[in-house]
Amino acid sequence: MVPFIGNKNIVVNFKKCHSFTVINNAVVSDIDESLTCPDHEEADTKIIHHICNIDAQSNFVIRCSDTDIAAIMLGNMRHLKHSESHVWMLIGVGNKVRYVDITTVYEQLGPSLSRCLPGFHAITGCDYNPAFFKKGKQRPFNILKKNEEYQKAFMKFGDRDLFCDLEIQENVFNVIQKFICEVYNLTGITNVDAARLQQFIDNYMVYDVNEEFNRENVKSFDASNLPPCKSELLQQFCRANYITGLWINSYKKELRIFNPENNGWTLEDNHYHFNWFDGDQLPGFVSESLQEESEEDTKDDDNDNEYIQHQHCIDDELSNFNDEDNED
Repeated sequence: MVPFIGNKNIVVNFKKCHSFTVINNAVVSDIDESLTCPDHEEADTKIIHHICNIDAQSNFVIRCSDTDIAAIMLGNMRHLKHSESHVWMLIGVGNKVRYVDITTVYEQLGPSLSRCLPGFHAITGCDYNPAFFKKGKQRPFNILKKNEEYQKAFMKFGDRDLFCDLEIQENVFNVIQKFICEVYNLTGITNVDAARLQQFIDNYMVYDVNEEFNRENVKSFDASNLPPCKSELLQQFCRANYITGLWINSYKKELRIFNPENNGWTLEDNHYHFNWFDGDQLPGFVSESLQEESEEDTKDDDNDNEYIQHQHCIDDELSNFNDEDNED
C-alpha cells in the first residue's frame, strides 16, 4: 500500500470518510469528519459534497459518464469553498476517453442557467424520473435558454417553499405546464390537458360534430406522442422537486428535508413505488362505453361457442349415421 499511496492523500467514503496517508513509511488511517456525509445515500451527491467542502485550491477530476453528476455539479459550482478550484469530468471508455471542463461550461452558461439544470434534468428524465417520449434534452434545453420565466421556475425546484406553500407550488407548476406545451411544439397553450386535446384534434379531423367516431382514422395515431395529462405531470413535477431538493443540497452534510411520500411516490410494504397520477384513469362515460363493448363482445363469443358446439353435435350424428350405413 505504501508505494501505491506515495505522497497522496487517499480518501474513501462509506458511512464514514476514511483518509489514508503515508507517514514514516507507514500507512496512517484517520476519519475526516469534515467530509463524512452519512445522510447521503447516493455516490452522486457524495462526490459533489467532497468537491464543495475541500478548502484548498484544487483541480478536481470526476471519473464517470453520469449525466446526473454533471447536472448536480453545475448546480453546485457556486458552493465551491475555493473560487480558484477547477473541475473536470473524465468520460468515455477506450479510445473515446475525453475531459469535459465543467468550470468552463459553468462560466459559459452563467450562474442562473447552471442553477436551473438540476430541476430541468430531474423533470425531463433522470435516474429517478421517466423522460418524455422522444423529446430528449436538446430541444427542451434550447427552449429553456431563451426564456427567463422558465429559468426562474426551475431555479425554485428544491426550495422549501415549493414543498410547503401551495400557492407557490401552483404558480411554478403552471409555468412548467407552459414549458411542456412548448416542448411538444404547442405554443400559446398553457394547460397540458388542452394541449393533449389540440394535438389529438390536429390528427383526427371531423367534418361534422354529429358524425360517429371512426376508429379507422386513429389507427396510426400513437398516444405516446401526446403530452402527459395534468394529473400525471403533477406527480412528475413533485418527484422532480424532491430529487432537486437532494441535489442542490449536496454540499451540505444533511440533505434530506422531506420524505418521498406525497412527493410523487407511495410507500407500500417498505418499498417506494411511483404514484403515476391521482384520480380516475378514464372519464366515467369512456369506462362505461368500454364495459358495454366488452359485454357485447362476450355475448358474441358465447354465441359463437354455442354455434360451434351445435355444429360439432351435427357432425357427430352424421358420422354415426354414415357408420351404420356402411355396416348394412
